[in-house]
Amino acid sequence: MQALLAQGYEGQIDLIYIDPPFNTGENFNFPNEVKIGDKNYEREMPMNERLAYSDTWERGVDSFLDMLYPRLQLMKRLLSENGAIYVHCDNNASHYIKIIMDEIFGADNFRNEIIVRRIRKNVRERNRVPRMNVGNDSIFFYSKTSDHLIEPPLKEDPKPKRWHALDANGLRKDLDYELFGHKPPTGRHWAWTKENAEKAIEEGRLRPNSNTGKPEYLIPASTHILRDSLWDDITAYSFNFGYPTEKKENMLELIIESSSDESALIADFFCGSGTTAAVAEKLGRRWITSDLSKTSIQVARSRLVNQDAAPYLVQNLGNYQRQLIYLKDVKLKEMYNIVLKLYGALPRDDWQGFGTKKDEKDTLVYVSEPDRPVTGKKAIELAKNAATADGRGYKRLVILAWDYEYNFEEDFARLKKNTKAKQLATVEFKVIPSDVYRYLRSTNVGDVSIADKITFYQKPYLRLGEPQVKSMSEESVSTTIKIDQYVILDIPLKDERKRPEIEEMLHNNFPALIDFWTVDWDYDGEVFRSKWQAIRNRKKSEPVPIVADANLKRGKKYTIAVRVVDVFGNDASAIKELDLR
Repeated sequence: MQALLAQGYEGQIDLIYIDPPFNTGENFNFPNEVKIGDKNYEREMPMNERLAYSDTWERGVDSFLDMLYPRLQLMKRLLSENGAIYVHCDNNASHYIKIIMDEIFGADNFRNEIIVRRIRKNVRERNRVPRMNVGNDSIFFYSKTSDHLIEPPLKEDPKPKRWHALDANGLRKDLDYELFGHKPPTGRHWAWTKENAEKAIEEGRLRPNSNTGKPEYLIPASTHILRDSLWDDITAYSFNFGYPTEKKENMLELIIESSSDESALIADFFCGSGTTAAVAEKLGRRWITSDLSKTSIQVARSRLVNQDAAPYLVQNLGNYQRQLIYLKDVKLKEMYNIVLKLYGALPRDDWQGFGTKKDEKDTLVYVSEPDRPVTGKKAIELAKNAATADGRGYKRLVILAWDYEYNFEEDFARLKKNTKAKQLATVEFKVIPSDVYRYLRSTNVGDVSIADKITFYQKPYLRLGEPQVKSMSEESVSTTIKIDQYVILDIPLKDERKRPEIEEMLHNNFPALIDFWTVDWDYDGEVFRSKWQAIRNRKKSEPVPIVADANLKRGKKYTIAVRVVDVFGNDASAIKELDLR
């Protein structure tokens, strides 16, 4: 949200729906099983995903509200003057949320508390304290100003057929005939002529009342009636994507259609499985959604691709590591030293973030900054510095990174190609694992015995084949690009005994690792635009295809960029050139 404000989005978003963690004290971690081939394996959960799906807050409701309050303030700044916000919550925190919403958005701008069924259930819940089943959530609806207009939603009429007495006030000539043995009451008349009444009886639109015997007619009613704030005919939760707390699309349809038009920009800053974006896309709205979990982005991206969404951007702002470090009351210098020692390196006093590997004097180790991904340019600079450091230079450099930039592989390969080999140390790229966080507060910085306590995983390896030309015409060329190899050098498994089994299976079947891959056939070096994609069907065991094809216009040179995301959430990218001039 801060980044959006910096990019000029203040006052530009017309509707915000959020479904923040509910402060339930439960743990809604995303299932950490992955399917490889026809078997399931338990993976190590990255820390950002543990954080993303944990509703456990150290100080209870205080820390929950401390998390939510500043975010709601930013959302108010992002909302347009005629915008609105819907905040989904349950009874654990709803009363507190209502108070802070009144403070931030103003009690005068409170529109409704919508009550929606959680799920349809007739099973007794197992509770420590006897109580009734929890049957509903609350959705607080606020406008930014009185300018927000809503189109009240409709719902199906549970009683679309209505019968009404045929008599009407006053006396009229020839409209006092006998019908079903009755004449109109004193001072009244039948509303229809005798001819019309007889026709209606034949058509079933006129009948005697079952109790009084007096004539009554069927009113042609609408099948929909105006909806109020009690949404008891729909449920809030869905389970289509195997995702915890996933919301129903028809609930989001009601919100988006009621409080926006097709020119609107919709936002959801707790993306989850991507329901808001998916529904906004279907309804022709522009959208922005965000989440700190790669799993969330992976599920949402797959969902959007499968519904043939228009092109969209995936951008990375990985600054949650610094926040976690500060939450642990650890200074950055201490953090660098702890990470180095966990890897088995001796920190240097004269060079922050650097250390030397014990028993490997020719190896320099670098720990990246926690709030920015390592770029290809940064890695080249580090390799150059390592080759000349301390006057003698180091043959090998190990980079320990919290995250790598999306374009890291192609940028590093391109820059390395333009640099003399003797100017660079050999570089090995590792990922700092989530296990680091549990050492940040508890470990004595001076304790060298913590070395090799955790595993630092190597970045995956992706190799593409050269683009192949299948056929040509005067204007275009039919071409293909193929994934030749994809290797996870360190598989993040809970049970290490399963590793040989997976490695043997993957030796000749690397596509079983790939969850999603996409191609930008004309990559401009800045913005990756997905023009082709393949996504693994999570319900089946078949691997994705490893060949992509496209028709490209002749007369220009193409940079073909490929991105791969595997079943463990790792990502890798590579590029190939194709000259069609």
